[in-house]
Amino acid sequence: MSVISKQWQDVELSVNAGDASYNLKLGKFSLNNCTALMEESKTSYKTSDWKVIQDAPNKLIIGMKTALGKAKLIFSPALNKNNVAGIKIHIELELSKKLCCVNLIPLMVPAMQADHVLEHGRTMGGCRMIKTPVNSDFRSTFQTMVTSGGAHLQFTHPLRQKNLSCVTGKINGRKISGLTVSSIINPCVKKKIASEHVSIFASANGHDLMTAYGEGERTQGKEIILQEPGWNSWDYYRWTISEEEVLKNAAFIKNDPVLSKHIKRITIDDGWQYCYGEWDANPLFPNGMEYLAHKLTEMGFEPGLWIAPTAIEPHSRMAQVKTEMMAKGVSGKPCLAFECMRRYGFILDPTRKDSREWLYNLFSRYVKMGYKFFKLDFLGQTLKARNFSDPSVPRGEIIGKIVEPIRTATKGKARILGCNYNFEAGDQLVDSVRSSGDVHADWRCIKENSSSIAARFWSQGRLWDNDPDFALCRGPQTSKDPALNDLKPCLVFVTPDKSEKDAIGTDNAFASATIEEAKTLLGLVIISGGCINLSDNLPRLNKAGLDLLRRTVSAERGEAGIPLDLFQSEHPSIWIQKASGGHRIMLTNWSDKEKTMSLDLKAHGIECSSLTDFWADGSTKIRNGIIVKKLKPHASYLGRMS
Repeated sequence: MSVISKQWQDVELSVNAGDASYNLKLGKFSLNNCTALMEESKTSYKTSDWKVIQDAPNKLIIGMKTALGKAKLIFSPALNKNNVAGIKIHIELELSKKLCCVNLIPLMVPAMQADHVLEHGRTMGGCRMIKTPVNSDFRSTFQTMVTSGGAHLQFTHPLRQKNLSCVTGKINGRKISGLTVSSIINPCVKKKIASEHVSIFASANGHDLMTAYGEGERTQGKEIILQEPGWNSWDYYRWTISEEEVLKNAAFIKNDPVLSKHIKRITIDDGWQYCYGEWDANPLFPNGMEYLAHKLTEMGFEPGLWIAPTAIEPHSRMAQVKTEMMAKGVSGKPCLAFECMRRYGFILDPTRKDSREWLYNLFSRYVKMGYKFFKLDFLGQTLKARNFSDPSVPRGEIIGKIVEPIRTATKGKARILGCNYNFEAGDQLVDSVRSSGDVHADWRCIKENSSSIAARFWSQGRLWDNDPDFALCRGPQTSKDPALNDLKPCLVFVTPDKSEKDAIGTDNAFASATIEEAKTLLGLVIISGGCINLSDNLPRLNKAGLDLLRRTVSAERGEAGIPLDLFQSEHPSIWIQKASGGHRIMLTNWSDKEKTMSLDLKAHGIECSSLTDFWADGSTKIRNGIIVKKLKPHASYLGRMS
């Protein structure tokens, strides 16, 4: 028999052994002429001679011949946490020869139509809401959502992975060409290898598909502890932060009648240390980090500290005398795999026992000093190194090897924020995770990061406490700061041969947000339901700026807000959030022109006659269950039920 058919609830599978292809039908979606492939050294190998090995009620195994060895394509039914039926697919391969790196592709769809694609990044940021027609490549991880005709198709890989997986494709107009689901096995240290399972579901409710994934990936019994608001030094001060400025902001918070009631944590970010890899105070902290921890504790704050645990700058003593602890390049020698803002560094090899002991001792030392919160940064950059001492550790477990000794040193004593945290390390090792990329007091940054804040709603309160990055308000209308635009961090990108034209924008100080743009950013932070971390020079804000921050930190924590247009727009413009005091509504005008926006609240089960403006306390009447607001360019309306 050349055609084998299976039906698992609403899922139809048809395998054509004759032409080595298969068809899938899930709800309104038909994926035709699908194939399985394997790649090695950028060479793609088709599979052939498909034969049935096992045809059981809940499993179909197809044997295949390939140039790389004997393979099995395995299908089985799947059921998500909301009892939506789907299908699970993966490849197992027995290699016929020793290889360095193999890409296993259990599913390649030649062509399909889409109105929208939601792309999900592997670490902080990296999410896009792609509205068609458009010409664009996409590369997505963990959850990929394809919307067509009002229905949603979801491709998911396990959150905790051994091998890095992704979904890629090309969008031309409304057509997706070559949608490819793959897992990279690197290095191949075993003869028998397997791809990660891809699970595929279809539903009319895309939000429910995403939340079901979050529920399914959550570690059973894990308690999610929501962070209280805090202040962080990075966005205003960057590398100029000093002991004096930390204490000045802490004193301002302590003496403020509103901020003092809500801000409970002060985190010293990048700039306190001698260098990456040598984690001791520099001269801007003359009394040392233990003194500062005790001082902040006396003032009633929880001291926090930023550390990039695997970044090792060349001039550090670690790099000079402990070269055996550095990860290697193709050459087999330590390599400068870390790079950020023109700073380069080696990578600590976390597969080594002595490296993990070093991490344990480092964080034990700062826990003893009194630090109760650690922001771990640049974790994802670790994977840029090519070779690690223990090649049996899969790439998907490298990040976990970094955080495990840190968690051991801090457990029960300090909380951990994963920044640049690769999600495949899972939810057990961290308390909070950065959801967006770096946000600054600049409209371009606010707009770019809004999609990642929206796309990660499913993880908030399920896996960890999302950190949408800083709640900022400084700008020309909210500050009395003569040094507002003094710091110009992007000048590091001006090389000697860069022309004046090419250098445009490198003197951007990231402090240009208008008061309406600041409200949009602060509204996003509130509506996300995630952490609130201030990062302005608080004593230099004016009355309007302080009013915005006071309202922000004192806002009741709501659940993860739902971006209603997540599968229709390029940026999230309509949100609904549940809170104990009633719902919040957020409407955002991302355009450069005035816009009238509306939302039918009754359609979402909300009955109310008026909403209170969060920022001005004015009242907006609701007629026939519909709210209508005329919004200025870049402005938002944040309303709460009266």
